[in-house]
Amino acid sequence: MELGKRRVESVEVKAVPEERVLTAEEEPVLSLSLRAPALEGDAPQLRRIGRCFARQTQAWRARWEGPLYAMACAARQAAREQSRPFTPWTAELDFTVTRSGGGLLSLRTDAAERHGAARPLLVRAGETWDLSSGVPVPLSALFPARRWRRQVRSAVEEQCARRASSGEFLFYEDWPRRAAADFDPDNFYLTEDALVIFYPLHTLCPAAEGIPEFFLPLPV
Repeated sequence: MELGKRRVESVEVKAVPEERVLTAEEEPVLSLSLRAPALEGDAPQLRRIGRCFARQTQAWRARWEGPLYAMACAARQAAREQSRPFTPWTAELDFTVTRSGGGLLSLRTDAAERHGAARPLLVRAGETWDLSSGVPVPLSALFPARRWRRQVRSAVEEQCARRASSGEFLFYEDWPRRAAADFDPDNFYLTEDALVIFYPLHTLCPAAEGIPEFFLPLPV
């Protein structure tokens, strides 16, 4: 451990809410709802993690106040020109602490954009932090073996095959190719007793099935 660096076993995470309604000509166009994580504590490594959380939240805020707001305004204008009703768009950001303890903090963050009455667009992110160093824990660090990628993909493929055969999930016919091609080692988070691998919307199955998740036993 670096000199002067305190061992941190767990940390309290509070939610910072933010609600806004963006308008055009005094008409609601886009509603924003953000619930961002913030850490309790003044240790340098915790402040580092907190700054990362703030940057992530700001990235979504910038997208929604900029490009998405412009798209919503354009959709409103098109609806008016075609004498159609306009349903205001919405954008939401929320997080869930999935594990806190043993020197680790893991979160799942979900962003949802609803373009009027259309099906929502969902984006999920996972992150796991070493609380004593303030740096992210990569998926590879959880496995002692060198072929960790093959282990994870094999476990995912086994679960896909089981769900497909049971009818639990409606996968695309070429899901084996997609599972390999779209595997991203950044798409994971930890719970108290599992490693959760997830794939983005539309990659393995239709959007109606949601974001596919695969629970694996913790390797460490």
